[in-house]
Amino acid sequence: MLQFQPQEHLLHSYIVASQSEQARDRLSLDLAAAMLCRSDGVRPCRTCRDCRKVYDGVHPDVIYVAPDPDAKVPTIKVDQIRGVAATAYILPSEAEKKVYVLRQADTMNLNAQNAFLKLLEEPPQSAAFILAAASPELLLPTVRSRCALLRDPAEQLQESEEIRTLAEDYLRAVASQNRLTLLRWCLAQEGMDAQTLAAFLPAVQHRLVQLLAEPDETVLPQALCAQQLRLMETCENYRRANVGTKHIFGLLSVSGVQAKVQK
Repeated sequence: MLQFQPQEHLLHSYIVASQSEQARDRLSLDLAAAMLCRSDGVRPCRTCRDCRKVYDGVHPDVIYVAPDPDAKVPTIKVDQIRGVAATAYILPSEAEKKVYVLRQADTMNLNAQNAFLKLLEEPPQSAAFILAAASPELLLPTVRSRCALLRDPAEQLQESEEIRTLAEDYLRAVASQNRLTLLRWCLAQEGMDAQTLAAFLPAVQHRLVQLLAEPDETVLPQALCAQQLRLMETCENYRRANVGTKHIFGLLSVSGVQAKVQK
């Protein structure tokens, strides 16, 4: 069961990723309940009025969007997203916010994704969004960069201690905002093999999402976390396109300091 501690800050948009539709539905339900939960302790508590209604499927502030089940090709269309936009700014009925759950979010066509992006760029305070997807990579990079990624724990790659250390070392180099420090670190990694690179990038992303959910300015400022999260998405797209490790670390060495946070 997905749970959040009292001190954890929930973001306004998440991608819930799993190859299993059942797992996506379960995680989305837990996340929606956590977003509306009234407990001061662990969320979702499953006992408050909002939690009970979410799990019973009768909460008026949890709205589901899905492709037409009778369509030959399942697709979430732009008119459906426009419908979401038309109601997202209306105050919720009972809870503090509305939660929109997009089932099979990776079936959104291009027009629908572009329309949804506008909501993510200027999200209403009264709404939150959960995108349940089997293949998050089918979503636009600009959409993914504005959502925290939650993967089914059963499918998550087990990070080795070596990979976690690499991710932390990289973020320390970024946090220094010293071009020479970051360049030296990246140069030392140019011989990294493809398998390690494939584990390293998600490990950095996972740590950045943690830092955004539980802000710790002493580790990395939030603005820099968000910039790095977008950079990791770009690097992952390059890796999938078979761009060489040397070129990816070249991009990291330049972009990590290029977007320096202004004082």
